[in-house]
Amino acid sequence: MCMYICIHMTSKNISITEDIYKKLIKIKRENESFSELFSRLLKIQKEKIEKSFGAWNLSEKEKNEIWEDITSRTGRIWDKSELGEKE
Repeated sequence: MCMYICIHMTSKNISITEDIYKKLIKIKRENESFSELFSRLLKIQKEKIEKSFGAWNLSEKEKNEIWEDITSRTGRIWDKSELGEKE
């Protein structure tokens, strides 16, 4: 008996300039896909951001201004609970 499991993951095409492509190729590991590269880079960015949480002594007004700016951007939907903030 033979069984095949097919997992179809959607993919997206993105346009990047030649100079960005060359930079990505330089940091891409051998046998690493571009999806894996992007995932690795995003994880590094997230870790750096998380290390800075609580590093600034901000007033409530400054916190609200920053939060308004973050939540007004398109793309990811942010939830304060993910950042350790209480509503």
